[in-house]
Amino acid sequence: MIRVSVTLMAAAMCMFAAGCGANGDPYQALPVPASKSAIYIYRPYTVLSAEAAPMITCGHESIELYPGGYYSFIEESGPITCGVATDASAVRNFDAHPGEEYFIREDVASALQGGRTQLTVVSSAVGQDEIANCRLQGIKH
Repeated sequence: MIRVSVTLMAAAMCMFAAGCGANGDPYQALPVPASKSAIYIYRPYTVLSAEAAPMITCGHESIELYPGGYYSFIEESGPITCGVATDASAVRNFDAHPGEEYFIREDVASALQGGRTQLTVVSSAVGQDEIANCRLQGIKH
């Protein structure tokens, strides 16, 4: 009886994990114009990630991302502010330089972990590695 319960539980977990994550085209880098910057906002998929999709505003774009999703856009160079509508403390400021790309990782904790959203500006190498498994999914507003 215990063996059957464990097997059913494992099967349910696999189905749950397989059904999660963003749908859309795989990650593809944008060509960066020499006078502007490319911004990538992404949310890596994790099993314990919350299903909530808080509104993120970055530069002149606003987006909702689900686990495994990313959104990319071209922005004027200069000071960029990224923030989360539901958490005033989750703000990141950085200077975007012409011809460069920037990766902002969104982490949304589950309700059991406090439900907080965190934005992190990561290096290009880390961002390219982490975004590789994400799908274009954002709901642009």
